[in-house]
Amino acid sequence: MIQTKDFLSMENIDLMAEMGVAQPLDTPLTTLLMGRNQVDKETAPLVYWREKTLDTTADISQVEGSETTVFQSSSRVPKNNYCEIFKKAVSVSGTAQASSVTGISDQYASEMADRLIELKVNMEDKLINGVKNDGSATPFIRHLDGIFNFVDVGNKVTGSLTVDSFKSVAKKLWDNGLGSNGYICLCNADLKEKIDDFYNTQYQYNAPTGQFGLVANTINTNYGQVSLMLNRHIPEKKLIIFDPSYVRLGFLRTPFSEILAKTGDSVKGQVIAEATLKVLNGKALATLDTTVGA
Repeated sequence: MIQTKDFLSMENIDLMAEMGVAQPLDTPLTTLLMGRNQVDKETAPLVYWREKTLDTTADISQVEGSETTVFQSSSRVPKNNYCEIFKKAVSVSGTAQASSVTGISDQYASEMADRLIELKVNMEDKLINGVKNDGSATPFIRHLDGIFNFVDVGNKVTGSLTVDSFKSVAKKLWDNGLGSNGYICLCNADLKEKIDDFYNTQYQYNAPTGQFGLVANTINTNYGQVSLMLNRHIPEKKLIIFDPSYVRLGFLRTPFSEILAKTGDSVKGQVIAEATLKVLNGKALATLDTTVGA
């Protein structure tokens, strides 16, 4: 719990642990990556990494006693993304801080906790839908690329959502040999309802009295097990399936809060994070867009 006694003037309080567990249902992607500890410490606003692709030479058979004159290597395509600055601020008057509010023992700490949740929700949206910008033009704000912008062009499926089209999205990862048999599917409410109906008439179960409805949490395919996560930030007519081991969060500055200089009868503070998204291989992601060819 964040308390005022934790804050000292000119001191930063790291909120990484608090952010990891804040508002998990509204931030499933961020919470997943932080929970799996797939987090890196970055050293510059522009983050570089290499996307490795294994050599695909088909015929490597050799004659007995042959000399080695041909060599293979993995291709490593350079990739990058910008760290985006996320900030929320709090100002609580001296009177409000001294007042007693039912259920709130510390007004400033309560407001700061709310701002941390808001920051994480905003970051979740950018990690999904962000569009990269180097901040060189007005308003000079850097923006990161969201996960949809890293999907390999060959892994984009279009058409209506059916059992077969859903499986074809998962198959894209398997085709590229990058699957680890454990995939994540992020989708919005409308498409999730359709997925729930896939097998609605094919299964029978004894539900507890008063509970009705079949909700799909995991779908088993020949290409891997797909865990379904409802995410309000996913575009309405799209879904994405990815191997989580290829997706990482990067922090130039992990979430922290600090009290600002006192200039009057109020307590002011801010919570800041500077973060980016890294996709180690775009072929470990696949999407379905039902707005095209449906």
